[in-house]
Amino acid sequence: MLEIIHQTFVCEGSGFGDVEEGEDRVCRSRSQPKSDPPRQGLRIATIVVRHRHQGGRFVMRRVAVQRLARLSTRYTHASAPLSAAPAAAVDKSTEAATGQAQQIVFPREGPGVNYALNWALCAKGVAPKGEAFRNLRESELRNLNAAIPEPKKTTTVYARGSYSAGATAISKPHFNRLYKEVTASLTSSQKLYVHDGAIGSSPRSDAKVRTISDNPSSALLFRSILEPAPTRQVSQHEFPFTVYIASNYSPSDVGSVGLANEDKEAFVVIDYDRSAMILGGSAFTDVETVKKALAALTAPSILSRDALPLSARLLVQGGATVVVFAPESVIQKNAGLLNASVSPDLGLVWTKEGVARLFASKEDGAPNLYKAPSSVVLVTADSTGAVPEISKVTPEKAGALFVAGYNGEDFQPGYQAGPGSVDPVELAKGFTAMLESTNIPAFLVNASVLAEHDLLNYIESTVTEKLPKSKGKKPSESAGTGQSNTARVSGSKKPE
Repeated sequence: MLEIIHQTFVCEGSGFGDVEEGEDRVCRSRSQPKSDPPRQGLRIATIVVRHRHQGGRFVMRRVAVQRLARLSTRYTHASAPLSAAPAAAVDKSTEAATGQAQQIVFPREGPGVNYALNWALCAKGVAPKGEAFRNLRESELRNLNAAIPEPKKTTTVYARGSYSAGATAISKPHFNRLYKEVTASLTSSQKLYVHDGAIGSSPRSDAKVRTISDNPSSALLFRSILEPAPTRQVSQHEFPFTVYIASNYSPSDVGSVGLANEDKEAFVVIDYDRSAMILGGSAFTDVETVKKALAALTAPSILSRDALPLSARLLVQGGATVVVFAPESVIQKNAGLLNASVSPDLGLVWTKEGVARLFASKEDGAPNLYKAPSSVVLVTADSTGAVPEISKVTPEKAGALFVAGYNGEDFQPGYQAGPGSVDPVELAKGFTAMLESTNIPAFLVNASVLAEHDLLNYIESTVTEKLPKSKGKKPSESAGTGQSNTARVSGSKKPE
């Protein structure tokens, strides 16, 4: 049995590189004297293969192939059993360069057969034994009976990394074992569906993601979640984040991979340090959990690009934009707030250039980047009477409120409602610095003392700073005195 591990070519002046279908090169063998003229149009490809002997021992061998595009279509995919022809069929200079050469019979490329894609998937741990399709259109996926069923329950999220919060911990050895089992399951699939996209609507601050799935329905889901990304290159280097969706996989021993028994049929596992996420069983149907996990997976990368990945919503009213942090329990009860949001999804990316969505918009022609916010609003739900309906706060106070994330019942640092991969204190530093450098005003609004229809009016008033008259404390007073839970956590003083 021969298993392809990697494919390269030798080209004058460029060393090794990926073999591109249908591309002729001026090539010479590494053993060919430089005084000899190079061969125009000759493709000399070197494939490193692993040969398994009956005794179980592996021997690494290099195989030379000429003009891959013109070879036989005997097999239907690149990782099928390989047919070897006499070595005499290969150019003598190539044979000398590789030591021992065989001629390999490759299929022609077509739907489901793409060598560049197969090599890229191999680099991600998946060596397709069947067909692999990339970026199928929605109509093509629908023709494959793709659909997104309703989730049966909320899926448990496991995570590990240099920083991890809001998820069940999993060890590195457990993740590695799970990774091997999942990639083996995907490798054995008859059909694979690859979709490439991005988290973040602005190319200046997005995070490129590649999904590899054994189910067309999951490809349809990610097609609706991820922002479009350039598809002209298949190289794995263009997509540093990988999501493995193994809907047909269920661990035989959940304990050996660090999962609880009740999560055997559906689980989400993230390794932040490895930039990888695994969705097992029916987990991909839990769309909200998947989105939160994607946001956490890519947050460190987005932050490293001088952008702030935030669990917030962007409102657009009369040409003005407002960034709103609020408990989801408050948001979901307020239809006006949801309608004013540019996206029903939680999450945005704030940069000095403006604000970008985190996930794809369902509206045609939606902008990739919205202008910088006119104001920032942090919503709490305090019923103690210590926090007024609305008050303007300093950048330092806003940062403290952001870290606390008090929602009236408990604390969600950074207003993070799911797994987190970035320390909220680090995010708060960037958040405070952004407010200070842009002079964008920040406000605290107490939803507990407002009627539902009033909340949107109060948020809109922050654009002009013509604040409604407070029925409780005056707006000039502190948004959180010594009696306030928020103030006790933030440790902040009254704003001047």
